[in-house]
Amino acid sequence: MGAASSAPPDLLRWMSAIDELAIAVNQQRDLPALLQQIARTACDLLGYESAAVLLVDEDRAVLRIEGSWGLSESYLRLVNEESPLLLAPEGTFAGSPSRRAYVECAPVIVEDISRDPSYGPWAKAAEEHGHHSMASVPLRNQGETVGTMNVYGSDPRRLGPGGLELLQVLASHAGIALETSAHLERDRRRVRELSSLNETLRHRTELLQQHAAIHDRFIGVARRGGGIADIAAALAETADRAVVVQDVSGQTLAGVARAGVSVRPPDWLSWPPDADGGGGGGGGVRSLLDLVAPASPVMSSEAFPGLLAGPVRVGEETLGVLWLAGAAEDDDLRLRAIEQAAVVLGLELLRRRAVVDAQWQLRGDLVSELASGALSDPEALIARGDRLGSDLRLPQRVLAVRHEQAGEAVTAQLLRLVQSLVLSRPRPKPLLALRDGVIVIVAPAPDPEGAEELARHIRTVAAQAMEGGVRVAVSERCPVPDQLSGAFRQVLGLLRLIPYAPGEDVLTVASAGVIGMLLADVDPQRMGVLAERWIGPLRTYDQRRGTDLVTTLRTYLDHDLNTNATAEALFIHPNTVGLRVKRIESLLGVSLTSVGDLTTLRTALAIDDITRTP
Repeated sequence: MGAASSAPPDLLRWMSAIDELAIAVNQQRDLPALLQQIARTACDLLGYESAAVLLVDEDRAVLRIEGSWGLSESYLRLVNEESPLLLAPEGTFAGSPSRRAYVECAPVIVEDISRDPSYGPWAKAAEEHGHHSMASVPLRNQGETVGTMNVYGSDPRRLGPGGLELLQVLASHAGIALETSAHLERDRRRVRELSSLNETLRHRTELLQQHAAIHDRFIGVARRGGGIADIAAALAETADRAVVVQDVSGQTLAGVARAGVSVRPPDWLSWPPDADGGGGGGGGVRSLLDLVAPASPVMSSEAFPGLLAGPVRVGEETLGVLWLAGAAEDDDLRLRAIEQAAVVLGLELLRRRAVVDAQWQLRGDLVSELASGALSDPEALIARGDRLGSDLRLPQRVLAVRHEQAGEAVTAQLLRLVQSLVLSRPRPKPLLALRDGVIVIVAPAPDPEGAEELARHIRTVAAQAMEGGVRVAVSERCPVPDQLSGAFRQVLGLLRLIPYAPGEDVLTVASAGVIGMLLADVDPQRMGVLAERWIGPLRTYDQRRGTDLVTTLRTYLDHDLNTNATAEALFIHPNTVGLRVKRIESLLGVSLTSVGDLTTLRTALAIDDITRTP
């Protein structure tokens, strides 16, 4: 206490003021209030009427007053807005006191403002505000100059060395306040970022928990064997929307209404084909399966207003279509529920497929026996048909389905499609099998037109779901199983002997002309003798001599006896065609200019094709 009391009063007052500033800085007060307190302290300790703390802006181009004491609002507006203190000014005011203190990093003292030309445009305002002297010292923070500390007097005076030192101390406190404020702002920003990250993490954790609950719910439904209907019901409740599930053939597998609203999918199978051969809606939209392929998990479209649709996929294969009532969905949980439901529905459809495959294998074995014609025990076959949901006591018709782009992948896709359509038929169920790349169906035909309606339905659905041409042939009606082997020969013959034509209708014996008549009435063994009488000599000659008279005859007749056209088709010289024609006439004892002989040979070739059809 004795040492403190012996100190000069001014020193005690200064030390007390500095302590208050230190306390204020450590209390982490906001920066504007600290700068104002520093300016006020400068006025109190140095006897000046006003003071200001000027800071450089982010571009380091302008000094602005950020804290002050004793300055009017009009003066602050003048310095900060109307005549700012530019650090790189144009004109003659490059040496303003504040700028000099900032740029030179040295104190600047103006004893009489009215006699200092560097004050420039601020001289009049300073006089109007009663400023007649001033001092400015640089304000530094972390080793660089960031502004100035200024004091303004109401009369001409010169700041002494002690006062200048005190002003520099105050400027140092302002620098410390800036550094502290910067640290505080960084800390606040980090706290805000951490809080935001924590909130995001909490939200994501909740979402993951909710997603897991949704996943568990749908998987639980599947494990309990609830099937497609229960999965659709769970989705309708979770997404709060009506739901319908269809397979790729357009068959509705499940439908669940919600709040009095039900889904009525468009009849996309009736959409007219576009120029590319795909399906469309509204006169040119792609087939539905192509349209919804990019959906993730569902999409809206003008083709089905008021509905959402998405694919039910497993890997790259689309197994069905999921429909929901309402407009676009943007709720994350509901989208997740739809996505999870689509995945579980895909797995359920695969499970159903495995069961169906086993059933189709049994049906395929029965179809193979019916096609062979060797029915040693028809009653046993009828009993096996009963166990598979069919009824071989009824008249039957055989259908053959084949894609023109014959290939394993295309045929497999077509087989799945046809299986789905056949499975949806009421009892008695058709039998189905894949034989040599051709899908064959034994369909009950109590109604003579029913099989042709099924055939056209298969063509329509296949045209929507697949690119390229799908051909369907239908046999005549077989009252008893013994006649089915002939029906198999009819449909396979129609597909083999009649050239494919885009847009063709279902092939039938009645629509196939002479070939149809021969397919319907030919006894292969008896009529094979006729074919051998006329075609056999040519085939024997070809085998012995390595020639190609059978092909030449067929091509010559197909081109209406035109030698040049035949030569072009066979890539041989017209003279060679003429020699071969003469050899054919010689071997068969006929004239290819005779109408009767031409008719005989055309018929013999058709019978040869038919009898050689498997």
